[in-house]
Amino acid sequence: MLRHNKITRKGNIIEIFGIIDKLESLATSGIRVPMSKKLFVDSETLLELVDQLRVSIPQDISTANEVIRKREELLNQSLGEAKRIRASAETEFRSKVGETELVKEAGKEAKAISKEAEERAQQILDVAETQAATKRTSADRYAQEQLYKLEEEVNRLLSTVRNGIEVLEAQQKVSGQ
Repeated sequence: MLRHNKITRKGNIIEIFGIIDKLESLATSGIRVPMSKKLFVDSETLLELVDQLRVSIPQDISTANEVIRKREELLNQSLGEAKRIRASAETEFRSKVGETELVKEAGKEAKAISKEAEERAQQILDVAETQAATKRTSADRYAQEQLYKLEEEVNRLLSTVRNGIEVLEAQQKVSGQ
């Protein structure tokens, strides 16, 4: 759409302002249509200035627009990823909180079971000690009874032995006299 062959691509911001000034000058130098706000302007000059403006816009502006578009894309992707990460973190947090509660509950239950086991073990020890004391007492009585019987038997045997000795001594005195 270039209408002028001498237009070169400089992309200088000062050149762009110069073209804008020329457009403004063209707009103010046009012929007024009576009873209206409209102007007649030289369309060829207007189109030539527009072409010059198009050529003069630096490639950097187009590149900047592309960078802005890509930035917005990346920002949108990043926001989506951030939302996904946050949701994942919240889910994991809830899971950990649930696990923590489960661990606490398991700890409480373990303590209760441990306490119950200790109490049961103490009861068993108490019963065992009571039974042992009873058996010890019974064993002591039995041993005492057996010792009394043995004492009676030994006394009876001792009495028999003394009687035997006395009989022998008496016989020896009678024969040896």
